[in-house]
Amino acid sequence: MFSPEQSALDLCEAVDFGRLLITPLQPGVWSLLEPVDVQNHAPQLCWLRHDCLACVWMAGGQEGTAGMSIHMSLLVRGSSRWTPPQRISKDPLRSEQNPLLFVSDGQLHLIHTAQCTRDSEDVSWQQHDSSFSMQWTALLRRQQLPLVNLEPEKSLTWAAEAWSSPEDLLGTPAFCRHPPHPLPRGHWLLPIYRSLEGRNFGADHSELLHLDASGRVQGEAIPVPDSVGRVHGSLVTAADGHGLLQLFRSRLADRVYRSCSHDQGSSWTAPTPLDLPNNNSSIQGLRLASGRLALIFNRFSFGADSDAADGTPPWGEARWPRTRWPLSIALSEDDGDSWPWIRDIDTGFGFCGSMNWGLNGQLAYPSILEGHPGDLHLAYSWAGRQAIRYLCLTEQDILG
Repeated sequence: MFSPEQSALDLCEAVDFGRLLITPLQPGVWSLLEPVDVQNHAPQLCWLRHDCLACVWMAGGQEGTAGMSIHMSLLVRGSSRWTPPQRISKDPLRSEQNPLLFVSDGQLHLIHTAQCTRDSEDVSWQQHDSSFSMQWTALLRRQQLPLVNLEPEKSLTWAAEAWSSPEDLLGTPAFCRHPPHPLPRGHWLLPIYRSLEGRNFGADHSELLHLDASGRVQGEAIPVPDSVGRVHGSLVTAADGHGLLQLFRSRLADRVYRSCSHDQGSSWTAPTPLDLPNNNSSIQGLRLASGRLALIFNRFSFGADSDAADGTPPWGEARWPRTRWPLSIALSEDDGDSWPWIRDIDTGFGFCGSMNWGLNGQLAYPSILEGHPGDLHLAYSWAGRQAIRYLCLTEQDILG
């Protein structure tokens, strides 16, 4: 039925990009957001107000090269489709990646990375003694947009020209993935991580930044002890309502890791593994209105990857299974000590791994938000970064 040479988008010619759709016998409402370029990756969702949901992602010809930029699409409650995406970042000379949004002090804040680019013709990164990416050159950039000016139906009010000029958040390189967590007095806690030159990500380690209500950094970065190889920290409130949890992707492609704070993020425990697999790909946690902890992730780890048996050595201390599937949601009632409910929400169509890379490729870098209590809104890179897929289902769909 499907040819391995086909693109996933070739199989969806009838799809009206941005339109909300229902698939018989499958839960939820879904949409493929309009692709901007060859790669569409790393989405994040954010409620701009109670009736307007935003999705931002990076799009361009290739990760790490010039022209990769940040784009945004909006979904207004009651509408049947997402708006056409608009570019919102402003640096054509750097690779702009990993966007996140948050609303504070009447402003919509965009934070993303902007790294030096590599020559797209240079394949030296394929040698394991050379870095694939220039992440160690990444600057954290911040832009702002007054929410009062944003009109979803008028794209000029939220396209790049409507945003403030980008400012560097730090004076030193750093990377981000997940949105900041709210603190008292309108302040925020932003998880970041640092990459070191020539270390192929294996030495990446995590920190946090304290932001004031205007989105500016306050004080020194907060270290996460013994966090080498633990990145993409996702912050959630602990079940007791006072502490904080941070859930991590693992560069060893082994397990999801957890760190805890009992002083509003001023100090953290060393990350320890949970009983959930991780494939060295991004995850995201969310505290639901029901009190349960939700985690969206790829239910896969290095040990189960058939590609690991091909004799390819790992890159430094990091390991890179090609498989980023299935995409799953797990629920916990004890802050992640156990996960009684796990549901695969997307397994792709046909093969979904290196044997059919062009068709399905990856279901990766998910984002999860709650709307009305029990309504879960998801976005993730779909079919090898060919598009961003949006899916709305319910907590009950996961509980069964």
